[in-house]
Amino acid sequence: MLWRAIDEHGSELDVLLQKHRDKTAAKRFFRRVLRSAPLPRKIVTDRLRSYPAAKAET
Repeated sequence: MLWRAIDEHGSELDVLLQKHRDKTAAKRFFRRVLRSAPLPRKIVTDRLRSYPAAKAET
């Protein structure tokens, strides 16, 4: 599955291709993106159920 992080200007921050899109994969992706970019004011997702669980633990 494809994960992408894009900033407010439309610039791509990170892209990751993984086998699964579950809570563990979402946590791994969030950690990776948040290490390389400034802390976001808002996170917008495609409403996959694993995102809120990962954001709560990150």
